[in-house]
Amino acid sequence: MLKVDIITAFPGMFEGFLGESMLARALAQGILSIKVHDLRDFTDDPHRTIDDTPFGGGGGMILKAEPVAKAIETICPIRDGCSRATLIIPTPRGESFTQATAVQLSGQQHLVFVCGHYTGIDERIYDHFKPRRLCLGDFVLSGGELPAMAMIDAVGRLLPGFLGNEESGKNDSFVRPGLGAPQYTRPQSWRGLEVPEVLISGHHAKVTEWRENSRKQTTEQFRPDLIGSSDSDSLDAVEGRGNTNAPHQLSNEKTRR
Repeated sequence: MLKVDIITAFPGMFEGFLGESMLARALAQGILSIKVHDLRDFTDDPHRTIDDTPFGGGGGMILKAEPVAKAIETICPIRDGCSRATLIIPTPRGESFTQATAVQLSGQQHLVFVCGHYTGIDERIYDHFKPRRLCLGDFVLSGGELPAMAMIDAVGRLLPGFLGNEESGKNDSFVRPGLGAPQYTRPQSWRGLEVPEVLISGHHAKVTEWRENSRKQTTEQFRPDLIGSSDSDSLDAVEGRGNTNAPHQLSNEKTRR
């Protein structure tokens, strides 16, 4: 079972995320476990202070290093020089999170997400713990909570039993190269628009051919940048559950040197 821990200054943001839809069912079935930790629980002052103004001046607040470090070290203690956890911090300075990244992470045993907020996290957290930095896209958010949710959902979908029907995810966009084919459901006719005839023909081979051609046409029309991208071809990796050797696992400073 995949274990996920989340460190955040705003644990309430995860209540709806964890309590609805397929993720809630997967948690109830023990397919994965997720625990949310309030960063303020790792402070030692009466005001439970987690942030301060930046050295050098400027606007915004910075998450202090010590509460973040205490949270990390409490959740994934180092034994025999290393931890089995993979530490992840969503940040614009990270590698792009793709379907291939999700496949790789789905093969790990323990993921720990640290959610930055405000202007960011004290840089010394990155220097000391050497986390894996992942970026969801080239846009600005108020914190790392939403990227963490997106990444956890993408990883969770790859776990056996999460989707209920294992076949349902194999033709998703990015699982195979490019985008998925258009989808239709009842009624057959809606506001003068008809379902493609082949989909109601009952001819499975023709349906498969139509979906394959439509998938290619959809990719060419909406995401031509994906054509020829090997990174999006992760079906084989999905079936193999990715690489179980986790990069960016925590280690102590002596071992790292």
